[in-house]
Amino acid sequence: MKKGLYERYVPDMLLHEDEIGQLHRGHDKILKRDVLLYIFPRRSSYPECMMHGSSVLQILDRGETENEAFVVLEYIPGLLLGTAAKSRALSLKEALGMARQFVQILQEASQTKGRGLLFTKNNLWLTETGEVKVINSWAVSEEAVGREISDMFRLMHYMMFGEVKIELPLEQVIEEMSLSYPGDLFIIRKSLRAIWRREQKNRAEQYERMLAQTLEDITSLYHYIKKTQAGLRPFSVQEEGKNTTSHGLLSAPLKTRVHVEAKKRKVPGLSPKRLAAVALVAIVCVVAFAFAQNDKPSSAKSVETISQETGGQQSEENKAGVEVPDVEGLSLQEASQKLSESGLRYKYYLESSFFKKGTVLKQNPKPGEKIPRVEVVELWVSE
Repeated sequence: MKKGLYERYVPDMLLHEDEIGQLHRGHDKILKRDVLLYIFPRRSSYPECMMHGSSVLQILDRGETENEAFVVLEYIPGLLLGTAAKSRALSLKEALGMARQFVQILQEASQTKGRGLLFTKNNLWLTETGEVKVINSWAVSEEAVGREISDMFRLMHYMMFGEVKIELPLEQVIEEMSLSYPGDLFIIRKSLRAIWRREQKNRAEQYERMLAQTLEDITSLYHYIKKTQAGLRPFSVQEEGKNTTSHGLLSAPLKTRVHVEAKKRKVPGLSPKRLAAVALVAIVCVVAFAFAQNDKPSSAKSVETISQETGGQQSEENKAGVEVPDVEGLSLQEASQKLSESGLRYKYYLESSFFKKGTVLKQNPKPGEKIPRVEVVELWVSE
C-alpha cells in the first residue's frame, strides 16, 4: 500500500501559510476522501503529546519526506475561523455565543496537554454546523500561557470588527465591544472587565477554576443580552415584522396592540363620509381580532373540552407533559415535521449566522424536556 505525502495524500488548495507551516485541503487517494494536510519543514519538531477530544480535528496519519513533515487531519466541511469572519461581522451576542466554545476548548486543552494552545483565528476551524475545532493541537506557545482570556477577547473583537493592524490595549478592546451593544453598556463593560481581571489575578493552581467561572459568566452575559433583546422586540411593529416569523401565533397580540393604540388617539372632526369609512375599518379590525382570538390554541377551556371528549386521557398526557424532540441542526421543514409528529406547536425567529439558510440554530425548551401540549416551542432559524 502506498504511503506518504504526494503518493497517498495530495494537497489541492492552500488555505493558510505562516511561520509554522502550510495548511492545505487535500484528498486521500486510497480511501477517496477529503482531508486537511498540515505541512511544515522537517527541521520543525513537534512533541508526542497531542491534544485529543471533541474540540480538535482528529489526526489520521503523520509522516516525513526528505525535506518536509506532515500531519493528516480529518476534514469536516467548513472553513477557517479567520476566513469566516471576513464574510460577515458578528454581533456581541453572536461573539459571546462563540466565546463559550472557546472557553470549552481551553478547558479540554488544560486537561489533555496542559496550557499553551495556539489560540488564533487561523488555528481554529468553523464547521458548517457551527462547531469550532482546533487544527494544530501539538504545537505549544509559551507566550500564550497566562493570557488565554486576553487572546479570546482579541479573537472576539476580530470577529466583530475585522482586522486591526496594531495590538490594541485590552481596555480599548473591551470598550469597543461594549459600545456595540444598543442597550445598557455599563453591565456589558463591567462584566467583561471582571472576566479579564480574573485572568490577571489567576494563579496556576486556580486555572481550571478560573475557566469554569469564566464560562459561567459568559453564558450569563449571553442570556442577559438575549433576554433584553427579546424584551425590546414586541414594542416595535416594524422590527417584529422584519426579524421574527411565527406560525400564526403572534398575529393576535400584534392586532390587539395596534387596536389599543388606535383607540387611544383622539379623532379630529371628520366629514360624514370619512367617519363612515373609519367606522367600516374599525368593524373590519374588530371582526379580524375576534377571528384571531378564536384561533388561539392555548387556553384552559380548550384543554378541558378535549379531556371530556377523550375520557381524560389527553388531560393526563398534558399533566405528564410531552417530551420535546431534538431539532437543532435540522432544516425548518424537518423540524416542523418532527414537532408535528410529537403534537407540539412552534414559532421561529430569523437570526443571522454562518449556517445554511433555514437551519435551526437553537430551541427553547431544550431537547428532552417535558412540556404541556398547549405550550409553544421557540426556534431560532438561520436567515
